[in-house]
Amino acid sequence: MYPFRLFIARVFILVIIQDNNSLLFLVMGQTQDFVVCQPECRPLSRIHEGTNLAKFCNDCCKFNFSVLNRLYVIESCKINSTSYFYSFMSDDSNFKVIHRHSCLTSIPVNICNFSRIQYLDLENNTITQLPKLSCVRELVILRLSNNQIQVLKAGIFDDLNQLRGIDLSGNRIRTIEMGVFHNGLKKIKLVSLRHNNLTEVDVVWALGITHIFCLFDVSHNKITKITNKSNFTMNPSKKYGPGVIYLNNNKLRILDTQMLDAIGNPLASLMSNLLYWAISGRDNPWHCDCRVHPIAALYSVTAIRTLMAALESPFINFICKTPPNLKGQSGFLHQNLSDFVCNITDYCPSGCLCQEQPEAGRMVINCQNASLAEMPKRLPFHEKLFLNFQNNSIDSLRELPYMGRIVHLDISDNNLTNISSAFASSADKLKYLNLSNNRLKYLPETIQKLLPTEIDLSNNMLICSCDTLWLNDWFQSKPHIKNRSNITCSTANGDQRITIDNLQPDEFNCRVSNSVTIIIVLGIFSFLAILLIVSIIYFRFEIMASYHIYILPKMKLKWTPEVPENELEQHDIFVLVNDKHAPDRLWVKENLIPYFDRNFIKSYISFRDGIIGEVTADANITNVHNSRTVLAVISKSLLDDPLKGFELNEAYCHKIKQGNGQLVLIKREEFDPALVNNRHISGYVPFKTVY
Repeated sequence: MYPFRLFIARVFILVIIQDNNSLLFLVMGQTQDFVVCQPECRPLSRIHEGTNLAKFCNDCCKFNFSVLNRLYVIESCKINSTSYFYSFMSDDSNFKVIHRHSCLTSIPVNICNFSRIQYLDLENNTITQLPKLSCVRELVILRLSNNQIQVLKAGIFDDLNQLRGIDLSGNRIRTIEMGVFHNGLKKIKLVSLRHNNLTEVDVVWALGITHIFCLFDVSHNKITKITNKSNFTMNPSKKYGPGVIYLNNNKLRILDTQMLDAIGNPLASLMSNLLYWAISGRDNPWHCDCRVHPIAALYSVTAIRTLMAALESPFINFICKTPPNLKGQSGFLHQNLSDFVCNITDYCPSGCLCQEQPEAGRMVINCQNASLAEMPKRLPFHEKLFLNFQNNSIDSLRELPYMGRIVHLDISDNNLTNISSAFASSADKLKYLNLSNNRLKYLPETIQKLLPTEIDLSNNMLICSCDTLWLNDWFQSKPHIKNRSNITCSTANGDQRITIDNLQPDEFNCRVSNSVTIIIVLGIFSFLAILLIVSIIYFRFEIMASYHIYILPKMKLKWTPEVPENELEQHDIFVLVNDKHAPDRLWVKENLIPYFDRNFIKSYISFRDGIIGEVTADANITNVHNSRTVLAVISKSLLDDPLKGFELNEAYCHKIKQGNGQLVLIKREEFDPALVNNRHISGYVPFKTVY
């Protein structure tokens, strides 16, 4: 394998031409073609391809400049002057243009008259704009270095499927529109954009090339960001490159591995493809943090390191500048992956250090000595939180949104007096809990849910009583409780401290209730049970209504899986109203319809949406079934109409009884519940809004 610099020097021979019209490469035999290739010169494998990029990047092709006719330029150096191409040969001849170090401000206007220009060299002029060149479809090499071009517009290289080399170095290019570099450039081998004013580079420019190429050079710009504006993704069935990409001497600091993951889908597939490429990011202020970790982890695999050694890939030119402990080290080949961390500021409490550590798979939040009086309401998101809140002034530990994601919690040396609700429902992941050196007098029995947790409860102010006897049994079943000898409780008068392991019921006169007390208690419970059964029977319809109003929606919210989009009902709300009753119809028009329109609620109202000629009752029943919610406007006029009563019963059966949605009743006027024939629905009437 040739040294990398020697390889790049060879590549640049592609665009180095002398004024004496000498050959760019040695001509292979006698031919009338400008490009001469050896068809048998092909790589044998991906490794052979990667290790011989210098040989295969140009398909083993050479260039024969002797077959091209000279095309000249008539120019004037005056402001706003027009320049022209002219030749002594026929317009359909194969041409080369070499017009350097002059004062051209634009491409000559008659370029389309010479559609067979194959080599266009206008280096060191003052050209400010590059027009569409699709009319010169035979163009092979374009050299416009050291001009004053600022913008590359979309489509300038359309239809140039013979184009192999583009040299736009040394211009003032700051903007490259989407679509300039596209997959129609099927033979492109070299693109040089070095020494311009680019501030960002899009991955599709180079990664979208599906053949071996020599160099895509955006070095010596002002690039701070790598983008993917077209949401480009690599097709697993296609081969991309390989080739050389130069990102050297820019201002790149952050490597967005999430964006790269989207391109490769997953990141491992992208990296396995790029192993055969040569990508150099030297002399950038790279910050090596947690975003570098995914790639460094992939490159730490022994098989991949062996392959990289065989390829001598210049990808190792990714050198960290910050943080200080990684300065000057290779980002991708760094041995200690735990060095790649990110200091997080969003939702990080004041005075705390929040650090994402991907190698350990956790977020560490260190708030030790941060003068906190309470636990933060929000913390940076991570599935595994390691929290250190040691030595603060926190007096209460309660249930918080992130409790279910805590793996390690040290809240020792605080002023804790209450943890009653902290572990009520969400502490499944907790593996370590340190509550030592606090002021806890009682422990909630919910702490027993922490089955595998290592716990330190030493040096608290626990009080011994009959209510704390459960601690003794719990301690016996928890081998991971630390510092047992320092976990004590004091008697009521405070004259004695007893270790929890030695708690005995007799010491606190915890006697079992006598038989009379038991009989009285059983009698009370029996009376209450009978009273409850009678009440349930008498108020069964009202109880069922309450169940559907308050309990069932919460159960559905918790247990019902999300409905796929293609299975959603046709309407959000079906409005059941007696449209023959003018006051009810007017109320719907003035109140419900404007509300639905403001909130983009899709509704069906028979007097507004019904189709002329259809059977209204059939259409209403169909739309009851096709709506999430039925909103019934209840009035005496609706209850007096048998057909509307049937629709109301159908809405109850479909939405409430079968559990297919919601039924909402709006009372327009007071009336006797006995008017409602359906006893289940009559149970809803006392409520204002019923689901």
